Amino acid sequence: MEKAKVVVAIRKKVRVQKGRRAEITDLPFPPGSQVEIIVVGSKPKKGARPETSYAYTDSLTRRKGLPRYAMKHIEEIIHESRESRG
Repeated sequence: MEKAKVVVAIRKKVRVQKGRRAEITDLPFPPGSQVEIIVVGSKPKKGARPETSYAYTDSLTRRKGLPRYAMKHIEEIIHESRESRG
């Protein structure tokens, strides 16, 4: 005979922080417990499209002032670093 699963419902409001992260704290479960999370939120604005990884990378390089490299240049940097180690 199987044990019946015990289901506990906990309602918490969490604000999404920068980087699209949300941290949920003070849960009454021991570490390593398997939990099911249901996310409820408002609808995205009409016409808003999710940001692609390319658009995100482009905005990040601009914001941080990172130099842009072609794949060929990245390859050269990797080979140089490997040669200097060995």
